[in-house]
Amino acid sequence: MWCTRWFLPLLLLPLPTASPYFLILFLFTLGLHARPCFYCIILLAALFLSSCYWQSFPLDARLSVPWADNITTFYEALNARAPPNLNFHELTPPIIRVADRCWCDFASGVFEPYDVQKWERDSVERAVADLEKRHKERTAGVSDETVHTATQVDGEESFSLFRSLFNGRGSSALLSTETSGALDPPDTPASSQLALPTPQPALPEVAPVLPGQLDMRPYGFNAVLDFRWSRGA
Repeated sequence: MWCTRWFLPLLLLPLPTASPYFLILFLFTLGLHARPCFYCIILLAALFLSSCYWQSFPLDARLSVPWADNITTFYEALNARAPPNLNFHELTPPIIRVADRCWCDFASGVFEPYDVQKWERDSVERAVADLEKRHKERTAGVSDETVHTATQVDGEESFSLFRSLFNGRGSSALLSTETSGALDPPDTPASSQLALPTPQPALPEVAPVLPGQLDMRPYGFNAVLDFRWSRGA
């Protein structure tokens, strides 16, 4: 692994803006000089391929080339590119996610240097598109909530109307019942006196309990327990 010492300074340097042709030629000559082993080649290839991912920048980071006298940071660039109907101050995140860029990028061609200004402009355009998408989703959510609230209010009003109508019909029916009851003549005392008395059923005769017996009928059991030694009279 000692052969990788020639490539370690490349990890400490920022991404180059030179043409891919120059970078490939530089790596080829450096490989001939250092003669890395197979494991070092795999390690270096993985390191350079993983450099294509870029982390987010803070909005106060400066642009490589100012777009205008008053546009020198990513925040000012976002503010300049945002549409007028977009609430920029409410939806703007504290960071901006830039577009991915590899250590040796062929987007500008093989012999052309990398266009950093175009890369920053593409990153700003993508951030503005994300803000517009979030704004549309929030607006659609607010409109759906408004429609749901209006539908709920209409349903409650319809239910209240139906309940008042039902209560009105119930009150009318109760009033008619009371009126008909008031118009009916009450029962005369003569009719109540003519009612025949109901015959009372004869109670069964209860046998007396002898000494040595326990009557369980008061406790809900129709039985008499006999604790005597003999059954004689």
